[in-house]
Amino acid sequence: MQNIFFISDTHFGHWFAVWFWNRPFENIKDMNEALISNWNNRIKNDDLVIILGDFFAGSRLFLRFLLKNLNGEKILIKGNHDFKFRYKKLLEEKGVKIYNKMEFFLDNHRFLLTHKPIKKIPEDTINIHGHHHRKLIPSKYQKQKYFNVAVDHNDYEPVSIEEIVKDKFGEKSIDKFHILDQIKYSTLNRRYAIAFA
Repeated sequence: MQNIFFISDTHFGHWFAVWFWNRPFENIKDMNEALISNWNNRIKNDDLVIILGDFFAGSRLFLRFLLKNLNGEKILIKGNHDFKFRYKKLLEEKGVKIYNKMEFFLDNHRFLLTHKPIKKIPEDTINIHGHHHRKLIPSKYQKQKYFNVAVDHNDYEPVSIEEIVKDKFGEKSIDKFHILDQIKYSTLNRRYAIAFA
């Protein structure tokens, strides 16, 4: 059974990432190495990791290096720094599916996966997101409806589905097979996919 992890705002290769968000690294090389190590310490090759935006910057060679050295099956939810020329590289490299957003259900709860938090979400909905580096979530949002998986708030590590569910509902059994089936094969998520003709 695949484990399910979420991560956002790694900003691999973004020259401004260390100083702009005051990340605890000496330089961009140090940051890249730490993020790769933290990723692989949690994610095994047969796990699924959903990247909720702002994944990388750089050349196709750097992208190939990342894809080769980061464990797990990868899905990207497009972020505001994932410009078309970047995610086109990902699509051309194969093996990474890209979406505008995704969703799945756990019992009676709907989980929305987006890069930026959605301002108005219905009852019984949890929005897993990234984007906010300094604040966990702006004060105008109802904190209990959101979970920020940006690395800046999670010790620069991926977060498991179990950790998110425990944070929102306490100890609860999780049918990971059903969640994986929804994420990877539902027609609902297929319509959110980004593809090129």
